[in-house]
Amino acid sequence: MINTSIESNHIAIENLFKSIFAEVSNASIDLTENSVHIKHNDETNPDSASIDLIEVDGEYSIIYWDGYSLAEDETEKDIKKALKIFKRFSKKMAKNLLRFGS
Repeated sequence: MINTSIESNHIAIENLFKSIFAEVSNASIDLTENSVHIKHNDETNPDSASIDLIEVDGEYSIIYWDGYSLAEDETEKDIKKALKIFKRFSKKMAKNLLRFGS
């Protein structure tokens, strides 16, 4: 099976989440057919850190928010490139949460 959509990559995305966020407490993932949402559940910050991967009309938007002031947004047409960006943002988020998070 060729992994050409978010839905066909759910297992790989879940495994990525488990490996990167293993040491991060209060992180959750929400997978749907056309999107992935990773969020840090922080009661002290109503707009806490998050990453979104959203598929719309054959394009993938990857949005990273650090929970304070940094937002990054990239768009890709290729799912493999989009997943690489998603992985990079996930590592960045986990590193920052371990360093500065509660």
